[in-house]
Amino acid sequence: MYVTVHRGTHQIGGNLIEIGTDQTRLLFDAGASLPPLDGPKTENPFELEGLTYGRPAFDWVFLSHHHNDHCGLLRKLLPGIPVFAGKETKRILDVIADFTGQPRPEIGFGFRDGQSIQLDDVRVTPIGVEHSAKDAYMFLIQADGKNVLYTGDFRTSGKAISTVRELLGEGQELDLLITEGTNIRSGKKERAGEFQGEEWVKRRAAGRMRRYQGTVFVLCSSANEDRIQAISAAAAWAGRTVCEDLFQSAVRNRVDGNAQWFVASGVKKDSRAWPYFEELYQQRALVGAETLAKLPEKKVIFVRTSMLPFMARYMDARPPEEEKSPLLLYSMWQGYRQTAAVKQLLDFCEKRGIIVEDLHTSGHAGRDTVKALIDGLCPTALLPIHCEAEDREAFLSLHSNCMMLNDGQRWEVG
Repeated sequence: MYVTVHRGTHQIGGNLIEIGTDQTRLLFDAGASLPPLDGPKTENPFELEGLTYGRPAFDWVFLSHHHNDHCGLLRKLLPGIPVFAGKETKRILDVIADFTGQPRPEIGFGFRDGQSIQLDDVRVTPIGVEHSAKDAYMFLIQADGKNVLYTGDFRTSGKAISTVRELLGEGQELDLLITEGTNIRSGKKERAGEFQGEEWVKRRAAGRMRRYQGTVFVLCSSANEDRIQAISAAAAWAGRTVCEDLFQSAVRNRVDGNAQWFVASGVKKDSRAWPYFEELYQQRALVGAETLAKLPEKKVIFVRTSMLPFMARYMDARPPEEEKSPLLLYSMWQGYRQTAAVKQLLDFCEKRGIIVEDLHTSGHAGRDTVKALIDGLCPTALLPIHCEAEDREAFLSLHSNCMMLNDGQRWEVG
């Protein structure tokens, strides 16, 4: 069995990891590179013969989760290469495509946590992990008497250690651990709560919701289900009504009976997004910004950077008694503050008197968690990926056989 990291040894995101044998060729993740934070989005230039051009040469592609830096190249794959993903990952990507008017990605196989898949001479077992994306997985790949674990993105390691040990069985060892290192640098953190977890977010959010009397806006990913649940639980503690738009509800695939749904922008009845709206539309359960602003209960409203027109209409429609200082909880990576869209939203908050407070915890493992994974699995070799180029050397102190491969370099396992 061999491993070739086509991209990901010197950068965060854009993962493309090939693992194969003499007769089988697999790709784990087909990620787009993260765009420049302070510049325009550009077309991803990555090309690989047999994957994006020429005759198909890969037998299967596996996706660890739905974040763009792990699946953004799906539309560039050659027709005829089967793609495996978690069932929820497939559904979420379909929802996003429907709302944005893009073609649905060709994902033919939806797997489940712990469901081993035998592909000719290779066995692949997805292992569900906690991350800032719903339905995220590690993969245990077994072939030629060798065992390789690719972590994808993860935040905690306890389940992975026990599951891998059980799958390997007595007398078997892990030959190679391919692990992400987003937060591997010792002391690398953005805020005090960077590695505290969602329970910490919930407690802090509840305190802020009680302290502020005005509307509380929350800026976070519509696909970060753990974060949304933490904020929603905090809202219940604080006696506030959770408000979310239909895109977020569709991504979450749930309709909370205690929530208030609103429409951030118009949806045409002939669009692919309309079916997500139709039932609540017929029930007259949807409101616009002006109506939402006039509802008497205290509110927690989930927003995105694309919702500035909605926020402006909401702020303009507030009755005089509701003109207390609103609050925006910024619950995303600090680096996004450099993007034009977030800068525009934060400028809007400053002009409208909306107080901005940070409340975020990372979806990626910290150094101690990565070390616990390494110590718990005792791999023969370690391959760091998905980390800043200058952070790679931080892995050298964690394993005596830490391989510093470059993109495109092939390595024979064992």
